[in-house]
Amino acid sequence: MANLIVEDIKAKKYKPVYLVFGDEGYIREFNRKKLIKALVREGDSLNYAAFSGKDADINEIISLSRTLPFMAEKRVVFVKDSGFFKNACEELTDYLSEPGEDTVLIFDEANVDRRGRNYKAVEKLGGAFEAKEMKEPELRNWIKKYFSKFDKNISESTAELLISRAGKDMEQLSSEIKKLIDYVGDRTEIEDGDVKAIGVRIPADVVFQMINAMASKRQKEAVGLYYELLNNDKESPFGILSLIERHFRILMIVREMTEKKCQQDEIARAAGVRPFTIKNYRNQASRYSRRTMKAILDDCLEADLAAKSGRMKDSLAVELIIMKYS
Repeated sequence: MANLIVEDIKAKKYKPVYLVFGDEGYIREFNRKKLIKALVREGDSLNYAAFSGKDADINEIISLSRTLPFMAEKRVVFVKDSGFFKNACEELTDYLSEPGEDTVLIFDEANVDRRGRNYKAVEKLGGAFEAKEMKEPELRNWIKKYFSKFDKNISESTAELLISRAGKDMEQLSSEIKKLIDYVGDRTEIEDGDVKAIGVRIPADVVFQMINAMASKRQKEAVGLYYELLNNDKESPFGILSLIERHFRILMIVREMTEKKCQQDEIARAAGVRPFTIKNYRNQASRYSRRTMKAILDDCLEADLAAKSGRMKDSLAVELIIMKYS
């Protein structure tokens, strides 16, 4: 599917309003920056204004959007995280029915209500761009292209290894790619050993593996992963305990909402996780009864109290939970 922003930049024909929205913050930021760069001359503060947050003054935004640009083709007004596409905003609705011809109004919103009048108005104008999370094949291609800009090559399998260790968040991946480029220096090939050497690993993902091991009664593996987090990743016992507790709260939410036949995106929002991870959470939740999950959460609270009161060493308190349920 064509990227409407890229197409408009190529054609140099711009819509009066753009709404960049969706789960993938990296893609949102990349595209709206590309659009602003194409529209605004460097250093032109007279024809560019930015607003942020739910306190953004809609009347000021509209007033600027109806003001003619000064010695430029277009005025650009950028608004981030306003909430105008989640909650009703009559002033914006009125503006969108007849937007200014000499202004490009750009919104960057993480969440929108597609049923709302403002979303539908921008969609009708052709300016709604959804930043969707990439599927793994697309993500591998993106990683390869990213490296190629720096004259580096990475194989499909090594790109898969990078994703498996760093996760699918593009912001995180971008950060790890930059580390790898610095690490390999003049070498052109990125190898598996390079990915492993820079220690790309997200503690929450290791906890996921650890809880899988617990569910499969692989006690040695579960405890081993716990001590890897302590020794290799320098996580504190309290930090790991917090991750375990958070993880089982997510599992409970996923289980309950799945049983209510809620949509994947709705479950992801409620649980505070990425939509593409829901399938894995569902699989893991099915391996624990509600009673066991509640018991683990109770034990996490008790371990926290025992460690903070000095009744038990913090690292042992967490280890006992892992051993008990594996």
